[in-house]
Amino acid sequence: GVITINDKPMTGASMKRLMSKIAYVKQNDVFFGHLTVRDQLTYTALLRLPSSLPKASKHEEVDRIIKLLRLSKVADSPIMLLSGGEKKRVNIGTELLTDPAIIMLDEPTSGLDSTSAVSLMNLLHTLAKNHGKTVVTSIHQPSSAVFRSFDRLLMLAEGSAVYFGSPVESLSYLRDLNLACPDGYNASDHWMDLLVIDSAIEEEEEEEDQEDDNAMAITGRTNTAENSSDDSNNDGLHQRRQISVARGSPRVQLICAWDSEAVAEQNDIAEKEGSDSGKDVGNLNKIKKYNTTWLTQFGVLTHRSLKNSRAAIFTPLNFVKSIALGLIAGLLWFQLGSSEKYVSDKSSYYFFTMTYWVFDSMFGALMSFPAERVVILKERASASYHLSAYFLGKTVSETPTRLTLPFIYMLISFWMGAISPDFTVFLGSVACTLMSVLAGESFGLMIGTSIYDMERAMTVMTVCALGLMLLGGFYVQNVPSFVAWAQYLSPFKYSYDASLHIVFNDQDVPCDGSGALGALCGGASTGSVPGNQVVEFLGVTTSVGFNVGLLTVLIIVPRFI
Repeated sequence: GVITINDKPMTGASMKRLMSKIAYVKQNDVFFGHLTVRDQLTYTALLRLPSSLPKASKHEEVDRIIKLLRLSKVADSPIMLLSGGEKKRVNIGTELLTDPAIIMLDEPTSGLDSTSAVSLMNLLHTLAKNHGKTVVTSIHQPSSAVFRSFDRLLMLAEGSAVYFGSPVESLSYLRDLNLACPDGYNASDHWMDLLVIDSAIEEEEEEEDQEDDNAMAITGRTNTAENSSDDSNNDGLHQRRQISVARGSPRVQLICAWDSEAVAEQNDIAEKEGSDSGKDVGNLNKIKKYNTTWLTQFGVLTHRSLKNSRAAIFTPLNFVKSIALGLIAGLLWFQLGSSEKYVSDKSSYYFFTMTYWVFDSMFGALMSFPAERVVILKERASASYHLSAYFLGKTVSETPTRLTLPFIYMLISFWMGAISPDFTVFLGSVACTLMSVLAGESFGLMIGTSIYDMERAMTVMTVCALGLMLLGGFYVQNVPSFVAWAQYLSPFKYSYDASLHIVFNDQDVPCDGSGALGALCGGASTGSVPGNQVVEFLGVTTSVGFNVGLLTVLIIVPRFI
């Protein structure tokens, strides 16, 4: 078939441009739960209303929609705390903000009381009559007032049209078929009674139809085999429908009675007669796909993502977790000395720190994108913004929030453990930790966006994270040559090696006779070992600049693959 709008065929390019002029209100309400109602509508207005419209006018439009849909009392409440009916109204308001040419709604009155449902339908009717909108909606058990508010009614059964016309004329049509609606009975309920059959009754009829098919098949074998299989199938379907009509099935009777071709011809004539009226939606060449610039989208999405991630990450529980871990680590590595017996303890402190926070960022990023995927797909389908604007906005906004918690941990544990009295060593250690967090986040985002199934993504992430950790140089120092190349993919290794360089390279380590440094001290309790030799003893062969450079590569490359 051919999709046309005002008798103009739609091409692929036309359909893409038309997406920005279609509002589709889904039955399921998809939002960021931490945002308030006003936040949701405001961000939508800033993204989808034209850039030429002043910002103050956009806020006024948001206030008008809030008042129109009776959301004033919950305007500043998080969406996740709203009732089902309130979420539905927010869903509708989000789409009404954009001044669409075509509005498609999937059961918009679900969750609303009868008064609110009638008010909403009156609003949609006004948009269609006075503002040139095309409104297409499905309704679940409409009241009589809602049923009669439609200009055109399309009834379907078994994939076939059984009626198309005005609601009032539908009653006359049923009366002509001796299926009249009883006086005082809701017309929509009467239609449903005719078209919807109880499953138990339907199964019984199917069994009887099967028996009739068997009987026809036996009869058919006695006849000549001149007809094709397609003709036989069509004849069988026609005979089954005739049998159902004879039995008095209203649904099949309505399917057989409706002449779709004749109705289509009448509609074509009506369209030609009224072709000069209405809004020309078919001329799509002047419609831009995006109403706002890329920079505007980036700014709005950054602000929204910052507010959303702040509510999700900056929770009291996460702060307690970071402080508690910092205290535990500080107590376990409490006031370490500077002699050779503490070298292993300091290296283990750094590896634990890098391991935990890289894991935390990996799995946090892995689970963040799948949770947002449904919202992103919905907003992208309505041409709200460029995907690049969303991604960069999310990256920029979440960086400070994700780095705050490991910074709190380092601030507590580093000084409690007396890892080094030098403040520059503290700054370097914090920098390595935060860079490893960003690298881990990049891996999590890469896997989270590549694998849609959450269970599979978790499995892949677990295997990759553990494998990269083992390649970090703490557990296995003599890595076999055939897998040594994989070390260059490990953020654990680069952050760990860089941290050891920073803490040991510029200071001599006193010998204490413990033999922890082996031949470097030779068991002596006097003297010291140069820091660069300690670094080599720990298996670090690359410079700080090399490790920081490759950490930067691991931060950037996975995000843009």
